[in-house]
This record gives sequence, structure tokens and C-alpha cells, in this order.
Amino acid sequence: MKAFVPREGQREILDYEGGLMGVSAVPGSGKTATIVALATRLIKEGMARDGQVLIVTYQTAAVDNVRSRIRQALEEMGRLQIGYDVRTLHSLSYSIVRANPGLAGIGSEFSVLDDRTSSDLLDKAVRMWNSRNTQIWGALAPGDYYDERWEREWRSIARTIAWTVITTAKNRRLQPDDLFARIASGGGEDLNLFLRIGAEIYQLYQQQVETMGGLDFNDLVWSAVDLLEHHPDLCERLGTRWPIILEDEAQDSVPLQEDLLSMLGRESANWVRVGDPNQAIMSTFTAADPRFLRRFLEMNSVRTVEMSISGRCAPKIVDMANALVQWVCFDHGLAEVRDQAFRAQKIRTTGRGDSQQNPQDRESDIAFRSYNNRVEELSDVARRARLFCQRSPHLTLAILVPTNRLGYEMADVLRSEGADFDEVLQSAHSARKVGNALSAITSFLADPLKRGNLEGAYRAMCSYWPTEEGPGDQERVATLLRSCYKPESLLYPQGDVRPEDALPPVGEIALTDMRAIGVFCRYARRWLRATSLPIDQMLMAVAQDLMGNADMARAQKLAAFLRGRGDINPSWRLPEFARELTLASRGKAASLVEDEDLFTPRPGRISLTTLHKAKGLEWDLVYIVGVDGDWFPYDLDGHFRGEYEFLGGDPGEEARAELLRLIGAWEPGRLSATHMAHVEVIAERMRLLYVAITRARRYLSISWSRDIPMASRMRTVDQAVAYSVLSGINERRDVGRTG
Repeated sequence: MKAFVPREGQREILDYEGGLMGVSAVPGSGKTATIVALATRLIKEGMARDGQVLIVTYQTAAVDNVRSRIRQALEEMGRLQIGYDVRTLHSLSYSIVRANPGLAGIGSEFSVLDDRTSSDLLDKAVRMWNSRNTQIWGALAPGDYYDERWEREWRSIARTIAWTVITTAKNRRLQPDDLFARIASGGGEDLNLFLRIGAEIYQLYQQQVETMGGLDFNDLVWSAVDLLEHHPDLCERLGTRWPIILEDEAQDSVPLQEDLLSMLGRESANWVRVGDPNQAIMSTFTAADPRFLRRFLEMNSVRTVEMSISGRCAPKIVDMANALVQWVCFDHGLAEVRDQAFRAQKIRTTGRGDSQQNPQDRESDIAFRSYNNRVEELSDVARRARLFCQRSPHLTLAILVPTNRLGYEMADVLRSEGADFDEVLQSAHSARKVGNALSAITSFLADPLKRGNLEGAYRAMCSYWPTEEGPGDQERVATLLRSCYKPESLLYPQGDVRPEDALPPVGEIALTDMRAIGVFCRYARRWLRATSLPIDQMLMAVAQDLMGNADMARAQKLAAFLRGRGDINPSWRLPEFARELTLASRGKAASLVEDEDLFTPRPGRISLTTLHKAKGLEWDLVYIVGVDGDWFPYDLDGHFRGEYEFLGGDPGEEARAELLRLIGAWEPGRLSATHMAHVEVIAERMRLLYVAITRARRYLSISWSRDIPMASRMRTVDQAVAYSVLSGINERRDVGRTG
């Protein structure tokens, strides 16, 4: 491993001798390398005495990376692999609770519910509440909604309310009964209706969790915190075991995480928190809040260090990122955004002699492009990206999109362009193809007589046609199967009945089409016989008939996932598994997600991913598409999901604000709870744009579509450009080298 030569900022961290330290690290400043170097030094010098240095990070992939780098460093020093422990927050909590289930008041065989199971239980709780309270939610409907439409819309609203209340309450360690007591003492029936609805659904949800003898992820961390709080002797033992705590990605900390780590470090008070408040991009869909880290950095008892030097980006790209922070902090039109979005810190480029020199400005460029519409934008970016790869096969390139949906559209355009690209979205195209095919076939096997299932299974099979003879004319055959009025006669003809007799009388059917129908029916009969097998074996029987090695591996992963879901839900039959496959094929299950955490950009190939998933990665050229008011609202007049004017704003946020007010954690101010939630969205989207800009080493292209309303389109970037004149950036300047 290459020797680590610390620069300014890193040296101050490596000099750590104990106590509380907060580190604010800019993008590309070598945060992970510094944590590894500090941990290695503390281990070498025996600072943890007979205990271990505990490193806590956010993702499993980050745990593996940190652990392997520490292991390699210790091997090079000829030292034993002892003296350190690397954990995620959840694995740390699990180890504490698993070792002390009796003290935690739970059974020794408790299980931890995965996200999918928790989601299912929440959906069930919402359905239960709705069935008992039809008059309440029915009376909330606006006048222009018909019954079925409102019922569908309300289910989504109620789920959001419940999820918001549950996560907020659990992170404040409030059981349903505690929450009801707060509501009763704080105003009862006169309090916010949506908080009461959320509390009631929370109670139904938690009853199911406890009936299963399980803990969801919030319960798991909560149980660990309660153990340490109520059993000082256990807290002391664990403090001796882990006398030094190094926390990575601290900007994504949630209240329960802060509680757990502060209690663990209470005995020795040796706690180093490393993160970048300006890269906090999880707060609008998790309980994370960058204000926790910012507050820690400002405490008098904390030694604060800035890792502000980065060798990743060319100076003009650094200037662009700094200009965005400067403008938002001091010149944004909303005071609340100025206060919340960024910590006013600047990225500095490396000096002479640094081992990681910034790319030079003469070999870099920035471009801003506007297009008439989204189709034109995606097409032109795809064309330019493909040409860049052809001309510069030694460089890396990424197209970053705001949402997975826009990413799927871009993937289709790239395929039509014949571009070589790696799709790192919520569910990659190849995985979705496998999921969609197996989902359609399983839906057919669950109900062979249902109209449309026959056609759906045939279309799925066409993607993997198993014989040399083709599938016939797909549209003609699909139309015939869609109009089949006796599927049982087509699949199992009896006596003198011919298969074609079950098809509509459309005249003579082409021989190739009838042969294709015959092949389809032969395989369909074989799969119907396999429905008596366990779900994973049945699914693999289908996959083995159709798929090659790569897709078989994906099918096997999916089959194992369904087997696990079946173990949790023993009453499930094929219709439930078919529904689960449908959700999975839409990217709702981890089983179909490729190992993007292990993704490494490859020269000469386009990386297609979202702005969120780009964090932690870097490329020579980055295209950021869709930077307009549709995803980056400027002010409170922008478009925000979750706001319903006829309900008085955002029901979930109004419920959360009322809950926090009841426990003294929020005071009403100039803006409503809904508007404060919108401020948080604006602030996080600004941080997301900052993250995207700082992924680019040499070349950066930002684009938007003119068909987005002009009121908010690109005002943020326009202002940032205005404050970047020193770096020679001009709005709408052609890319030049970036193609």
C-alpha cells in the first residue's frame, strides 16, 4: 500500500490524542484514507489499551473497504490483526442487543425485519386503519375526486403520514402509548388530525412487529440505546471494550445514532466524528439531519478541524462548487435556506509537492446548455457522451440524473445510440429484464385463465425464446393470445379439439405463428406442472428453460429472495409471490439491485447513475442533466411532492411538526411546517447539486430543458455562474473539449 503522506488538516487529525474532535471534510479531501491512517496509528501506539478502536460507518461496503485497508496497513507493519472493530450502526446495535436480549426485554430468538417486511407491515397497518375509519378519510376528499380515485390517493397519503410519524417517534424513543399520552395532554381531539391518524397507524404497525417477535431497524438501535441508558455497568464494559470511537459519514447521523455513540463514549469521551455537512443528501427521506453534525462542530468542548484541501477537481470546477456554497449561504432569497443548506466552508486546491495534484485548468472546461425539451436534452447528451468515449477511451465519463425514472429514459436513449454504458440505477436494465420476465410468467402461473396473463407470459418468453424457430410475429401472436376465450383448450386440447379452435376466428393463421404458439404452450404446460414445487425451485425451473448464465445468476438471486419472503409469510401462495415479483422488478427489492456499492468507473464507458448514487465516486467528465425547477426548486412557489392544498399543506410534515412541538423539539416560526419541509427540500437539493459538481475532475456539463416553468428554472446555477467570473465561466458557453 502506498505510504500515506498527510497534508494540512489531515496532520491535525493524525495528532489526535483523545477527547472530542469534529472533522468537516470537503469532497475529495481523503477522508477515508485519513480515518484509516488515524486508526492504524492508534492501534500501533496502543491508545485503546486492552480494548479496540471502534470505527462506525454508514454502509456495509464502506465497512469492508475500511477493514481491508486497516488490515493491509497492519500487515505491512508486521502487526497482528487485533485492536480494532469496524461496524455499521445497525451491526453495532445488533451485537449489543444480541448479547443481552434478557436485559433488553426481548426473546433470545428475535429477528430483525428487513426494509421490505417493515414496508409490508406498514401497508397492512394502513389498510387496517382505513377499513375502520372510512368516514374520516372519506370526509377529507376534495369535491372533484370520485370514490375510487380518492381511496387510492388517500392510501398513499396515509402511508406517508404513518411513515413520518413512526420514524420521528422512534428516533425520539416514543412508543405508541407514550405518543397518545402526549397527544392527550397537549390538546387531544383539538390537535392536528394527521398526527392522531399517524399515531393510530403506528400502534397497528407496532402490534404486528411485536406479534412477529421482531425488531425493525429503528427498534434495534433504540433497544441498544435503552440498554446502555438503563444498565450503567454494561455501558461501562462496552466503553472499556471500545474506548475510542471514530465515526465516518457523520453528516448522515440520526438522533438514535448520536445517542448510541455518545453513550458508548461517555466513559472515555474519546469520539472523533468525520463528515461533510455540505454533502448531507439523505435528510428528506430518512431521519438524518446535517444540523446534528454542525451543532457538534460548534460545541466549545469539541476540537474542530477542517479538511479543506482536495486534489480531485480542476480549479475552475472547485471555484464553481465554492461559488454555489457562497451564493446559497449569503445571497439566496430565503433566509431559512441560507441558514440550513450549507456550512460556509471552501474547497482549497493542493499545493506544490502534494501527491494528488488537481487537474490543470487548461485541460478542463465547464459548459451550460439549455434545450427545448427533455427528449432533445437526453438525445444530445447521449450523442455527445458516446462521441467523447470514442475520442478519449482512456478517460472516465458519467451521466448523472436526478431520478431513476429519468435514468431509465436515458438508458433507452443510450441503447438506441449504440453507446457502451454501465447502468447503476435502482435496478439495472438487465436485472429489470429478468424480473419483468419472471414476474409476467409467475402471474400467468398464478392465474392461467385471467385475461391478459396468457399474452403477458408469451411476451416475457419472447425476450428469451428457447428454440431456433422464432416466436413468430410478436404482435399478431400477442393479439391472438389476448383474444383467446378458452385458454384451457389452447393449453390442454381434448379429443378432436385443435389448439387453434380456442383462438378467435381471424382467418388463416400463419404457420410460423401457430408453431410459436405451440412452443409457448409446451413450455407453459411444463411450468404449470412445476407450480407444486417450492417457489424458489419453481422459479429456477422457468429460468433454466429460458436464460443464459448471467441472467440465471440474477434469477437465482431473486429466487432466494422470494424463498426468504415465503419463510416470513408462510401463508403466501403464487398470487402473493407474483405481486412481490412485480414490486421487485420495479426496483422495490434489494434482490434485483446490482452491487453498485462495489462499482468502479471504467475508462471508455459511460456510467449512468443518479445524483445520490454518485456520492463517493468521481469521473473525468460529468454530465448533469435535468438541472431545472422540476427537481431543483428555488423558492416556496416551486413544485413539491406531498403538498395538498385542500388538506392545508403536507399532512406528513404537519404531523411531524406537531409531534416535535409536543416534546419541545420545535417552535413554530415565520413559516408553516409544510413550508419548512419545502425549505429542507430546497436546501438538500442544493447540496445534491454540490455533490454532483464535485464528482467531475476535468470536465463538467450542466443542462436543463426550457419546457420546465421559467419561474424557477436554473436560478441557482445562474447565480452561481454570476459569482464565478474569476474562473472564466460563462453561461451557455460551448463545451469545447467535452464534446
